[in-house]
Amino acid sequence: MSLLGQTARYLLLSAFVVALIGSVGFYILIHRTIQREVDEILMNQVEQVRHQLRGLAPNAFLRADWDDNPHIERISSAKPTGPVFSDLTLPNPLDSAEFSPVRQVKTIVTEHGETYQITVRQAYYEFNELARIISVGVIWSFLLLMGFSVLIGLGLSRRLWRPFYTTIQQLGQFQLEQATNPLFPDSRIREFDLLSQSLQTLTQNVRKQFFLQKQFTENASHELQTPLAIALTELDTLMQSDNLREADHLHLQRATDALSRLSQLNRSLLLLTQVENDQYSAIEPLNISQLTNQYTDEYAPFFEHKGMTVERAIRPDVELPMNPQLAGVLLNNLFKNAVRHGAPNGQVRVELTDHTLRIQNTGEPLPFADSLIFNRFVKNPARPDSTGLGLALVKQICDRYKLELHYAYDASTTFHGFQIKWKPN
Repeated sequence: MSLLGQTARYLLLSAFVVALIGSVGFYILIHRTIQREVDEILMNQVEQVRHQLRGLAPNAFLRADWDDNPHIERISSAKPTGPVFSDLTLPNPLDSAEFSPVRQVKTIVTEHGETYQITVRQAYYEFNELARIISVGVIWSFLLLMGFSVLIGLGLSRRLWRPFYTTIQQLGQFQLEQATNPLFPDSRIREFDLLSQSLQTLTQNVRKQFFLQKQFTENASHELQTPLAIALTELDTLMQSDNLREADHLHLQRATDALSRLSQLNRSLLLLTQVENDQYSAIEPLNISQLTNQYTDEYAPFFEHKGMTVERAIRPDVELPMNPQLAGVLLNNLFKNAVRHGAPNGQVRVELTDHTLRIQNTGEPLPFADSLIFNRFVKNPARPDSTGLGLALVKQICDRYKLELHYAYDASTTFHGFQIKWKPN
């Protein structure tokens, strides 16, 4: 989830919680305020009744109103008590089938030596309706204000974070081989401005180090290949001499093999470094079906020499966007691995579907853990001529293009299998 999305999520969540608590608080506040006003009305009526009682003669007849409200009753001697409020539900005088909420107060007073119990009731329905209307209006106004506040906050956040997202976009488009450095946006916000300046300095230093490393690897490879080629040529000339003893010829052959492995190792390490440095950035839609058929045909004589049968099931016109040179290196190393480590008179299977490439060969189990097969310089001790970099290079190329690379060994069929999967375009 994006930063703005997460911010909006938290703002909406907090706004909902605040609105919920605020709505309940507003409702309780309004209800209690109206209830307090109703209680004051009831107490005013009680005071009016007491005032009337003071004007009556002792033992005067008490007349009640038509609705007996307030209700005044002489009682035996009792101590005066303060008002007691309560809520009741009584039948509606206009419609006995309906019940209405009523607020009631009872109090005991003494006037002219007589003790009276005064009961006053006040219908509460209109007040409840007023409380509900006011509450709904206030709550809706509160929610609208909260909504506007959240929208304004999100708009301001989007505007404030715009330089940050522009910087992220610039970083996503940054490539080491670009001719110019990326220009990060200036901002009036101090933190974003410091970020842009730091990234500007960082990208300049990274590009500088990249070109220095690239120059070093190319120069080192070139300088190493030249003396190696000269040494191999001289050894080959020396081996053609007629004056060599058999022991001398054996020593020269070992030296030639060692120099050949060294030359191959130098080329593999250089290629690994170039892939890591993203020097093969050119990508084009590649017909992987045609390339797989091509390498299968090229390695067919090697398979035939070892008596290995080849089964192929290659779907035509499958495209994979990647660098053609790296695609060739990937397939070359997988086929070379199948030839070098495949069992004589065994089988090789090449299968290509829309999103999967599988290359399998029969052979002996690995002399090391399966998890180490793509590590550098991990190789079968029985094959000292191997550099141990071929499958590491395959892994590096797959990581470069976010291809899923898997290895599995089936002990029942003795098949070693390499599978490469990619997502559909």
